[in-house]
Amino acid sequence: MRAATFASILSFAAAAFAFQVTSPTNATGWTTTGPNAVGWSRVDTDAQNFTIVLSNQQVNPPVQEVLLAQVDATKVNTINVNPPSGGWVAGKGYQVNLVKSPDELSTILAQSGQFSITAGTGSTFSSNIPSNTLTVPGSTPTNTAANQGASSNTNTAAGSSPSNTDSSDLNPSQTPTTPSGALPAFNMQAGVFAVLALLGSFLA
Repeated sequence: MRAATFASILSFAAAAFAFQVTSPTNATGWTTTGPNAVGWSRVDTDAQNFTIVLSNQQVNPPVQEVLLAQVDATKVNTINVNPPSGGWVAGKGYQVNLVKSPDELSTILAQSGQFSITAGTGSTFSSNIPSNTLTVPGSTPTNTAANQGASSNTNTAAGSSPSNTDSSDLNPSQTPTTPSGALPAFNMQAGVFAVLALLGSFLA
């Protein structure tokens, strides 16, 4: 009986000093923004590797997602994990399990307490295309220096003549040869002479 009691004490002591998940906790939780941290503690008798699994048995269907496989627990005691394929989903009842391998998800080495994933202010995923850039196939820029230069050249080459054009450059057929007021004055003088001639012949 004493042997059985001693074995139970050893088993309890081994369990007390085995892998323990230190984060996340119910107080800290996770957010839907970016990667989240998993922390743990271990002793030399613990396994050197484990796989991190996100679990939630309070939803339907239950969640069981492998976040990171074959973590070397001997080098670090905390690591950032990226979201699963569907991204982080806000909710309650989540747990992080440290399991033996991706093929042995039921062999749990340590398990966190339940925690919540809350909605963050950012986005889990990002695009490589800047939000203020829009590329349309076949389109041409509308505000380039080349177009500005072309528009300024077009204003002078569209058939309009400069205001200071020298008269020597005009076509001879377009150059006026008679002042605008010369023809009416000539006709008036001819009429006066005709009247005087007629009056002279009458008097004679």
